[in-house]
Amino acid sequence: MTARGPFAIVAIAFSAVLLPPPALAQTDVVPSAVTPVGHSTPFISRQTATVAGLVLGAALLGDRSIREEAQEHRGNTSNALAGVGNRLGEWTVVVPALGAGYLAGEIAGSSDFKRVMLHAGAAAALATGISSGLKYSIGRSRPDVAGGLEFRPFSGSNSFPSGHTAVAFALATSIADETDDSWSDYVVYGAASLTAMSRINDNRHWASDVLVGALIGHLSGRWVSRQMGPVRVSPVGVSVNLDF
Repeated sequence: MTARGPFAIVAIAFSAVLLPPPALAQTDVVPSAVTPVGHSTPFISRQTATVAGLVLGAALLGDRSIREEAQEHRGNTSNALAGVGNRLGEWTVVVPALGAGYLAGEIAGSSDFKRVMLHAGAAAALATGISSGLKYSIGRSRPDVAGGLEFRPFSGSNSFPSGHTAVAFALATSIADETDDSWSDYVVYGAASLTAMSRINDNRHWASDVLVGALIGHLSGRWVSRQMGPVRVSPVGVSVNLDF
């Protein structure tokens, strides 16, 4: 396996599970984020669920070997890229970026752009809540802890799933679902994949951690696109419409 072997494996897995053909993602799978509609299409296709299950199973079996390969070939270049990727999943970066984006939409008079920023923030918050709850209830040890691969519920161990990855993919999915062009999907999902691979490079997460984190983020973004109606901002707060 080459130096980029483990990263290629993760990138291919993300593409297979989370990155549908752009035309399908924009029309057949994700309804309009502005007006909630009836759920005539499945939230997640059977094919996607099957592939996700197979990829997760393979990742769990290969967690240790992927970690060893990544650490063996870790270097200045991968560390530099990881520094960028990690920042994309941190709330200290996400909140100011979304705030700046909303302000830009306000200045430009673009309600669409403001809606994208608010939906992305809601999706990231939802993904964080889900991943945080799973982290502490599952209690998986991080790869840099002696022993590793241990699951001790409510022990304080919090490796599974990756919160950074969940946030990054929630943002990517929200943005991708709001755009009609194809190239932007690859840009935002590529940036989110960089966050996921950064967590493996830094020995903070197992491959299966980031795969599940990516799936949580992706589904959170899709849920927000389906369920959240128009977002209104007033001096007293933010209001949204949720259709259950």
